[in-house]
Amino acid sequence: MTRMRFRSLVPGVTLAVATLVRPAAAGKMPPDFKAVFEGTFYKGTFAVVVQEGIPTTSIYGEEGNETAAHYSIDVRNGAWRTSDGLLDTNQTAVDYLNRGEVMELKSMTWKDNRVDLRFESTEAHKVTRGNWLIKNRNREPVATNFKFFFPFFVTGQKDVPAATEYIGQYLRPFRSEDEARRFSAQFLAGAAAPSRPAAAPPAARQGPGTTASTKKEIKPGMTALEVIDILGKPQKEVAFQTQSKWTYPDMTVIFENGRVKEVRF
Repeated sequence: MTRMRFRSLVPGVTLAVATLVRPAAAGKMPPDFKAVFEGTFYKGTFAVVVQEGIPTTSIYGEEGNETAAHYSIDVRNGAWRTSDGLLDTNQTAVDYLNRGEVMELKSMTWKDNRVDLRFESTEAHKVTRGNWLIKNRNREPVATNFKFFFPFFVTGQKDVPAATEYIGQYLRPFRSEDEARRFSAQFLAGAAAPSRPAAAPPAARQGPGTTASTKKEIKPGMTALEVIDILGKPQKEVAFQTQSKWTYPDMTVIFENGRVKEVRF
C-alpha cells in the first residue's frame, strides 16, 4: 500500500490518501523462453509416453456429450498426482496410457511457472458406457492434460533444455508421427534411453573418446532432449535471443529456436 499526498481546495490543507498500488504481474513466462520452447512443443507435435500408470479419459466425457474432455495430472518434482483445480471436474479415468503410446499435442497453455500440455492419444481405448442393464464397450479417443510445474524458476530461453528434459521424464517430443513411432518401437525393444533422461547413456559418459562415435548421429533439426540423450549435458552453454551454443569436449552444437542448426568440430 502506498500513501499519496494531494493538495486540497482549501488553502494550506494537504490530504493524505491511501491507495493500493497493484504490483507487477509475477510468475509470467519470459517471452524468449516461450518462443524457443514452442519450437519443440507446438500444436501437432507428437510425443511418446515413457511412464507407466498415467490415467486418461475419453474426449467425449463421462456422459458422451463432450468433444474435448481430458484427465488432468499435476507433475511436481518429477512425481504426478490427479489435479484438483477448480476446472478439473469429472476426473474419472477410463483407462491408463501405455508406455510407448504415441500422442498428439492439441493445446498448450501457460500459467505462472508451469506449462499445460493437452495430448490426445493416436490409439483408441475401450470405454464402457451405460447402466447395469445395458452396457456398451466401444473404442474412443482419449486425452490427458499434463500440468508440468517446473522445479526451477524460469528466467529465459537458457532454461528451455532443462524444461524439455523435465518433461522428457513423461513425454518424448517428435516432429512427426513416423519419428515418434520409430522411437516407440526402439523404446519398447529396450534400445532407447531410460524413461528418466536426466543421466546420459553410459557410452556418452565414458570420456571424450566415445563422443566421436556419436558425432554422425547429431543431425540438424534435432531437439535439445535428443542431443542430451546422445551426448549428455554440455560442459558449457551460452544463449542469446533465439540461439544457443552447447560446448562438449570435442564438438559444439548450435541451436536455433530449440533445434540443432549446426555442429562444429
